[in-house]
Amino acid sequence: MRNSRLKSCLLYIWNFVHDVFAGLWEFILMMNDKFYCIFHKAPIVVDVESSIRYIIEHRCSVARYGDGEMKFIIGTQTWFQHTKPKLKDRLTEILRSDDSNLIICIPGIFGSLEMYASDFKDYWQKYIIRHRKQWYNCINRRQVYYEAFVSRCYLPYKDRSHAKVYFELWKQLWNDRDILIAEGAKTRLGVGNDLFDNARSVRRILGPNTEAFDYYDEILNEIRKFDKDILVLLALGPTATVMAVDLNNEGYQAIDIGHLDIEYEWFLKQVEHKVSVDGKFVNEAGAGEGVGECDDEKYLQQIIWKYKERE
Repeated sequence: MRNSRLKSCLLYIWNFVHDVFAGLWEFILMMNDKFYCIFHKAPIVVDVESSIRYIIEHRCSVARYGDGEMKFIIGTQTWFQHTKPKLKDRLTEILRSDDSNLIICIPGIFGSLEMYASDFKDYWQKYIIRHRKQWYNCINRRQVYYEAFVSRCYLPYKDRSHAKVYFELWKQLWNDRDILIAEGAKTRLGVGNDLFDNARSVRRILGPNTEAFDYYDEILNEIRKFDKDILVLLALGPTATVMAVDLNNEGYQAIDIGHLDIEYEWFLKQVEHKVSVDGKFVNEAGAGEGVGECDDEKYLQQIIWKYKERE
């Protein structure tokens, strides 16, 4: 009995000391970040709606950066893509690109975070005080960037009433256009909803759900078989960021579309937090667990190429 009480007491003391030091460290990081911001101006990041409208009006390509892409730049990795020297080098180089027909999108997290829902706000608040210097060292702060959350235009925000407008704007981009989607094998953009119903046609190239960069050349070569008036939508993690630039350089309009379809699913369901979506690989909710084969005939007819696993 005494040993049990002693263990409980020691555990309480340990947890208390840990929480005190963790809180103190968080405070030090926050104050250091505030001091840093006095001498370093935040980059210009165009808001979501203006970013989407710019894409529509200029028919430009889009490369997006989030916390995942920054991990690769600083030499770490994610569970769905191991770091590669070439991927790191390309992501670092592209972040400072100033091609007039390509916009670079980064998250608008360098100023006020009041527009975000509480869980997103808490996450980015903790994130930015640790990583602001890394971002500022990598970007060109004299350059205008666009909002990376163009593809996350529902769930992150406190006021979600604008989401319908954002999705309707996106639909304008592919209205009566031929679309080629390069995505993970279980991503299934637009399947089960009306996101692409107004497109003239939809065809699909399927890469792996993880480690897509290993199949970069094969996927790129399949896309090159299509005429350059086709709209290319990419949902391949950090691979899409690089591929959008390479395709843009060859005359295609290529959009790193990211999680737009999942955000649309969450919008239709009016959920308050990230949830899995039946039949789709959602790396932030379930990570594809339990997602089997798709028997949707329309979807199957759209697939024109699928990667083959290497031994």
